[in-house]
Amino acid sequence: MDRTRFTRLTYALFGLALLASNALSLRSSAGLLTVVAVVLSVLVVVAAVTNLVWPGATPFGVSVDIGAQPTWVLALLWLGSALLLAGTALQL
Repeated sequence: MDRTRFTRLTYALFGLALLASNALSLRSSAGLLTVVAVVLSVLVVVAAVTNLVWPGATPFGVSVDIGAQPTWVLALLWLGSALLLAGTALQL
């Protein structure tokens, strides 16, 4: 797996962890900020998965290119994903 594809996979995992956390927050309170957070999480997941499946896709005429990131960025995204998933598991 090349670095660009690994970066896109990392963003997809982070987006899913963020979506799970925000969806759990939405279950407890349906405030405007929570709804906006869920919508933005869905957009992160859609952009990451779209780039994984169709790297050259331009949904709505907009190119969302997620290129290769430095190792420290990927490490922080993996750490953030782990913390979000752990927090979600604890709240369940």
